[in-house]
Formats: sequence, structure tokens, C-alpha cells
Amino acid sequence: MSDDEFMRLEKEGKLAWLTFTREDHLNAMNNAGVDQINRIAMALREDSDVRVVIIRGAGRAFCTGIDLKELAADRIDMDYHRCWEQALRLFETMEKLVIVGMHGYCLGGALQLALAADIRVSTAECQIGLPAIKESLIPGLATMRLPRYIGWGRAKKMILGGQNIDGREALRIGLVDHIVSEEKFFSHLDEIADDYLTACSVGTRMSKLATNQAFDMDYETLRQYYFELQQRAQFSPDAAEAKRAYLGKREPKWQ
Repeated sequence: MSDDEFMRLEKEGKLAWLTFTREDHLNAMNNAGVDQINRIAMALREDSDVRVVIIRGAGRAFCTGIDLKELAADRIDMDYHRCWEQALRLFETMEKLVIVGMHGYCLGGALQLALAADIRVSTAECQIGLPAIKESLIPGLATMRLPRYIGWGRAKKMILGGQNIDGREALRIGLVDHIVSEEKFFSHLDEIADDYLTACSVGTRMSKLATNQAFDMDYETLRQYYFELQQRAQFSPDAAEAKRAYLGKREPKWQ
């Protein structure tokens, strides 16, 4: 386990929890935090034991994005944005399921991170938005990811208007996948993560990789990529376990 003022990483079996711990700043992300999340994301990508990653925020909020005090003091440069986007891409493409828990506030870079994850869990009251335009900034590659979840029109409204929506509206438009109560939020989040872990076979992880390319590859390229991933899935130890479980009339136990 690593632990400092920005975030901590904990692991138990096939689960990993990345918790933002900068509670006094509503877990806003500064330069040191962006550097650390990059290092953690790279370590998780290479960790062969972890199957599901849960990203959450301690205290009153998941995260409020870029540290506005650092920005106002001219301590944020382009290296921040490059480093941040690299971390998001690592989570987006790693062979793990990445689940983000959103409570209190999920703003700016926090929503960018959630969009790079696979599953989003939110409270009904969580304030969700991309206020970058209020600082005359672009909200990262949420400009690419957000339209894929909620459509071009709704995405432009959120990006160009800079207004927040709550978790209920986010569920309605397909921006979040699960709504849970504020009370015992972290317990609910863990329960959902356990459900996804139960389903997290090699086939699940290969399905993530294939689905990630749905809007980027032409048919023939995606077809060939699918065949490569399907071969990995069908001839994996998990596929052999699925056959044994079927014949034994029991639930499979994935590696």
C-alpha cells in the first residue's frame, strides 16, 4: 500500500482501490497529484493480480478537477495536461475493469477520468460537470469521450455551457451506469465492484478492449482485432474453467 497526501492505493486479492485523499481541497488535482496518479496507473497496468480497479474520493467529494489555486498562481503548464491525459489513457486501455465512484462533486478532470473508466457509479445528488470554459480552458479529451456516451448535442450543451447536472440526470442520459444512495456510499460501491469482479473473466477483459475500438476502427480492421482477442479469450484458462463449471453445474471461478 502506498499512502501520502494526494491519494493511496490499496489492494486485496483481485481488487484495487485508488482513493483520492486531498479532502481539504475536495480532492482537486495539482501537479504532484497528476504525477502520482500516472505512476499508480502504470503500476496497475502491469499488475497481473488485479482484475478490477475502483477509483473513489475520500471526504465530501470524488474530485473537483484541476486545482484552481495552482492554476491562478500560474503553476499549471502544458506538462500537467499531457501527464493527465496519459493517466486517463492508461486506465482506459488497461486490461482491467475500471470503476469510478462519484459523490459530492465530479467536476472537470474528475469527469474526464470517469469518462475514461468503464463503469460509473454515482449518487443521485452528485454535481457533475465540465466547467473548464469558466477558466477559458478546454475540458481535455472529454471533448471526444463525452459525445460517445450522451450524443453530440447533449455533450456540446455540457461542454459549451459549463453547467452541472446531477446524478439522476446523468443516469437518464447514459452518462452514469448505477445510482446508489449517499448513505453507505462506499459500501454500495464495493458491492457493485464485487458484482463486476464475479463476471471478470478473460473474455470480459477482451470485450473491453474490443468495445473500446467501436468508433475508431473500420469494420475489417476491427474484425481482425476481434479474432485476435477472441483467440485469447477462447483458449484461456478462464474458458477452460467455464467448460468445467458448465459440466459441473456450478458457477465458474475465474483466475
